[in-house]
Amino acid sequence: MSMISKQLTKNDIEKSLLIPTDSFSIVPVQFEGGCFYNVNAVDGAGKAWDFPCFVQQSEGIVSVDWLRFLSGKDVRAGDTVFLHRKPMDDGGGDLTASAKLKIEVKRKIRLMGEDIWAV
Repeated sequence: MSMISKQLTKNDIEKSLLIPTDSFSIVPVQFEGGCFYNVNAVDGAGKAWDFPCFVQQSEGIVSVDWLRFLSGKDVRAGDTVFLHRKPMDDGGGDLTASAKLKIEVKRKIRLMGEDIWAV
């Protein structure tokens, strides 16, 4: 399974998520065709999200508009966002044909001397 992960900064949660363009190899989008495109992903509850993205080629980053996704969530600087391609069973048994991009934000917490990830 391919994955992008990034520890979030204050800018990521107040303005837009910035991710290096070379990290986007798991997203089936060609950057050369234009600077704007949409990335579709599902969250842990199965809700579909559409993320408008802008490629800043001179900076080598992709700016992801995800503030609507963050609305109502207790996301803080220091939390980590994970984007990964995950097989979704469509009932036909062919998991690879129905792979989707999944998005999760998790917080590492220390509990009884061990690090765990909380969604």
